[in-house]
Amino acid sequence: MPEIRAAKIEDAEAACELVRRSIVELCIEDHAGERMALEGWLSNKTLRNMQTWIKQLGVYTYVSTQDDRITGVATLTGAGEIMLLYVAPEHRFQGVSKALLAQMEDKARELRLDFCSLTSSLTARRFFLAAGYELMSDEEEDDGFGLDAAVSMTKRLTPES
Repeated sequence: MPEIRAAKIEDAEAACELVRRSIVELCIEDHAGERMALEGWLSNKTLRNMQTWIKQLGVYTYVSTQDDRITGVATLTGAGEIMLLYVAPEHRFQGVSKALLAQMEDKARELRLDFCSLTSSLTARRFFLAAGYELMSDEEEDDGFGLDAAVSMTKRLTPES
């Protein structure tokens, strides 16, 4: 089971690199190697933004670690929006995403939120559906990064879900 903890500012560089690698290497189904789509998706995945997400009040950024190495990154806003959930390519299918998602949902419950929401990539859609998230509409949307297959999803949080 991965160890999950709040991200620290000194994690920012490794966390940013992990997110960028995950997008490039694992989300091929979404960007299809198209330079413009990839550049758009990566445009806000910068060291400066990662540092902001880690230290910003009302935003909760977590990392999973194994042997003192970051294996996943997740960010939740105080309004219950999951902004980031990425895993290192070499740690895919090892429970990292599930553990980070559980941490964010627990934090949302602690904040007394009724829902979590997110915009899912095509790559992650099955994962979120299996975790109880529902499509807010059947229509795919442009996520603002040039990816047309993004969909908005939500999950009602209950004490046991």
